[in-house]
Amino acid sequence: MKQRAVSAALVVVAVGALGSMIVVFLPGWIVLHDLGAAPASTFPAVDRLTAVNDVRATLLQGMAAAVALSGIGLGATMTLRQIRVHREGQFIDRFSKAIEHLSSDHIGTRMGGVYAMEQIAEVAPDYRGHIAALLASFVRQQAPWPPLRPLEEVDIERRRYHGGVRDDIGAALGALGRRAMVLPGTGIELEKVDLRGVHLTGQDLSGFCFAHSNLDDGILAGCDLSNATFTGASLRGADLTGATLTGADFTDADLAGTAGIRAKSADPA
Repeated sequence: MKQRAVSAALVVVAVGALGSMIVVFLPGWIVLHDLGAAPASTFPAVDRLTAVNDVRATLLQGMAAAVALSGIGLGATMTLRQIRVHREGQFIDRFSKAIEHLSSDHIGTRMGGVYAMEQIAEVAPDYRGHIAALLASFVRQQAPWPPLRPLEEVDIERRRYHGGVRDDIGAALGALGRRAMVLPGTGIELEKVDLRGVHLTGQDLSGFCFAHSNLDDGILAGCDLSNATFTGASLRGADLTGATLTGADFTDADLAGTAGIRAKSADPA
């Protein structure tokens, strides 16, 4: 910090010295240059001094205008910087609050956190990949497979929600399926997740990884599942009718009773 201050002071002194030299010596040189080889008698000393002072006054006015313009430019730069810092501060505050909401004990608050994250992804492209990874992690933590609690307890809770998927988890899946925060050419890691009975009709899940997840009775009809990974996943009774399965990997997946796909070849039925 001290070194920067010294450097700035030296620059100011150098600029001031240069400006003083310009004001003192340049006007006389300009007048002499304009006179050229003209005899001194044709341009008396008094007139020459007046001309030098006129040139000096013009230079001073120009330098004052340049300083004023520099001040305006510097002020505008500082204002823009302050606006940028303020916006970044607001963004960080919104992002922090959204993370807090995702960790809340209340489902409604967690849903608000999911929607806030999706809104942030729309206005902050540089953070989209991070937000997508964060929401995927949220789903994995909130709906692990196998469950961390007794299966009977989990099943009782599932009956309270449409399709058996809790509302906040469904909101996160919907946000990921809309791909506002999914970067081109990247996938979403949803391995070892309990998605039994999930309704994802028509969503773009291309490149998603559902390895070793449970999607029994899930509805994925009309989804884009190209290059998706279902290695070791269970899709018993799931509906994949009309889904795009190009490049999808169903190695060791349980496809018993799955509609829209042939179990042996994992090709569309």
